[in-house]
Amino acid sequence: MVHHMIKYIIGMFGLLFILGCLVSVGSAEKAYDYNDYYGTWGTKLKTGFDLNSSFDTEPVYDPNTGFSITSTPPGAEIFVNGESAGVTRSLKAKEVKGLIPGEYNVTVSFPGYKDYAANYTVNESEIRSIEAVLSKL
Repeated sequence: MVHHMIKYIIGMFGLLFILGCLVSVGSAEKAYDYNDYYGTWGTKLKTGFDLNSSFDTEPVYDPNTGFSITSTPPGAEIFVNGESAGVTRSLKAKEVKGLIPGEYNVTVSFPGYKDYAANYTVNESEIRSIEAVLSKL
């Protein structure tokens, strides 16, 4: 009697497991999307990554392309195309590297001072020096 009871309980757990697997597989609302697996990291980094794009035609980030920025006063916040890129230093220039060659808007901001803003073009493997002198308001 106990032996039959154990077989019955194990059989019921097995049946519930199989039904649970079938329900979870059958409840997908759409086909598999690779972006679900990889998340939205490509859009957060603004890489322009698309599974259908060709790698031959996409611009390439160059680790030796960017800006070397100093400011007076030091400690000013740097924005490249409207996105924060760090803070200037007092002893050494702040380097913003890994950009795609092209045109960028660079803004340097410090509380109580007028913002420094200018457009710069960087070429491949070029580190462009910027010395931002901010004036008091």
